[in-house]
Amino acid sequence: MPARILVVEDERITAEDLHETLTDLGYLVTATVSTGADAIAQAEENTPDLVLMDVRIDGAQDGTETARVLRERFDIPVIFLTAHADSITITRAKDAEPLGYITKPFQEAALRATIEIALHKHVGDLKSRQKQEQLAATLRAIAEGVITLDMAETITLFNPAAEAWTGHLSRAALGRPVNDVFQVISAASGEPLAPAWASVLSGGTLRDLPSNVLLVSRSGEKRPITGSVAPIRDHRGAVSGAVLVFGRAAGPAELCADEGRTADPRETLDDEGIGLGGFKMVAASPVMRQVLKFARRIAQSEVSTILLEGESGTGKDVLAQFLHHHGRRHEGPFIALNCAAIPETLLESELFGYEKGAFTDARAAKAGILEIASGGSIFLDEIGEMPLTVQAKLLRVLEEQTFRRLGGIRDIQVDVRVMAATNRKLTEAIHQGKFRLDLYYRLNVIQISLPALRERKEDILPLAEHFVRLYNVKFKRDVQGISHSAGTLLLAHNWPGNVRELRNVVERAMVLEDADRIESTSLQINSNGNGIPEALHATVGGADAPFQASLEETERNLLTQALTKAGGNQTRAAVLLGITRDTLRYKMNKFKLR
Repeated sequence: MPARILVVEDERITAEDLHETLTDLGYLVTATVSTGADAIAQAEENTPDLVLMDVRIDGAQDGTETARVLRERFDIPVIFLTAHADSITITRAKDAEPLGYITKPFQEAALRATIEIALHKHVGDLKSRQKQEQLAATLRAIAEGVITLDMAETITLFNPAAEAWTGHLSRAALGRPVNDVFQVISAASGEPLAPAWASVLSGGTLRDLPSNVLLVSRSGEKRPITGSVAPIRDHRGAVSGAVLVFGRAAGPAELCADEGRTADPRETLDDEGIGLGGFKMVAASPVMRQVLKFARRIAQSEVSTILLEGESGTGKDVLAQFLHHHGRRHEGPFIALNCAAIPETLLESELFGYEKGAFTDARAAKAGILEIASGGSIFLDEIGEMPLTVQAKLLRVLEEQTFRRLGGIRDIQVDVRVMAATNRKLTEAIHQGKFRLDLYYRLNVIQISLPALRERKEDILPLAEHFVRLYNVKFKRDVQGISHSAGTLLLAHNWPGNVRELRNVVERAMVLEDADRIESTSLQINSNGNGIPEALHATVGGADAPFQASLEETERNLLTQALTKAGGNQTRAAVLLGITRDTLRYKMNKFKLR
């Protein structure tokens, strides 16, 4: 199809000659006009591929002003064809950014060559601009860049988002020193900066990239980023490498805890932590906020396996929900499964499902959790308790995202993020042959370690207040918060059971407290790590009381004293004793207590 050209020329004879010449050269002349206003009107009605225009034309707008409007509004390239080549005219013409400048009288060959080069350059510019716009849109929409490196600071993983950010292909980046591929400079001075690879690899602590930095891509383009560098530990607990997760310095994908700025309309941010819809994770301490910033970046990445570490009760299950809610799979299902709570014989069928007739009681086909969670996330708690036979099948899911139901012959494709956690020392399980080393390394693509509550004491009172609000709703109470004396007691405790212990302590206090604030007298802090008193008799009787009577007498006395202390309220008495209400009723019937 011939190129379409609009001629803007106020000399009638010249305009007719141009029309004829262009037609003979094989171009299609859409119109011939004499003013800038007519040229703009023609562009709106019948957009040409190129405009051939004199600099000096009739009307209020000259050629340079008209060319600027055509470029800015319609993205139409312009070639100036004029008898004027003085410095003032040329300087003004430059402002319109023309793709050619021909002086009259012109040669037909020169005219054709200029038009062809202008059209070719315009097409190239369009493709380049579209590519840049596509890249910019991709960088706005893509997940976070993820780069992992070994102890020699050599790249071992380079995800597609990292390719887009840096301009380096994964196959070229793998095996290269990370500083050759990931280069950052100070936005203020332009000086190269050295990310904290060495300190993370040697110290094993999570570090953020320096603030106000620019990533220099392979093409030399500079973009503001933020990111975190975290250690990767092997099955013995030793640092074996590091992972860098980075993304845009501002916008929807970035958590700006220091500025109190959130971009997701579902999200709230305050001094206590981060909320998203009905879900909130309390994080008032700097160390916990740093963990959540790192977790937020991980959630936005396309990493499909994440290993959560931390002592029992630190909130690994809550962190898994945080990762799901802040990730790109938040509209998909989130399913949690405790591998230790399901018998070995049932765990495989729960995970993978089964076909009709796969075993005696399989009267109908059933989808497994992996299949149900496709498009979302699955959290496997206590994964160290998973049988070896199931571990082998899970490894295939992580590597190929496919599996077969029990008794099935058809491969089922899934798209699921797997988060795993364990309280069992996987090092011991691997040495004992009870956990596959290859599965450990496949799960251990990204590690997120939750600090113990004793290491983030700034979170204790905000967590306690959060639990008060939670149990106000559950127990239909109106407790206003934690008293100063109770807060002092909470802060002084070491919390071996971490957040779970704190929650149990607050729950028990909410049941027992009659005042409008929880007082220290309602807190039972001496615990075995689960918020349950080690010596229950110490809270309801004398220190030697259990040893001065028979077992039945001691049990009856404990029940009586707990009911008296609870004012006859069975729910409160059960909480005080650390038993269920049904168990309390059974004991009351046994001893004929009313």
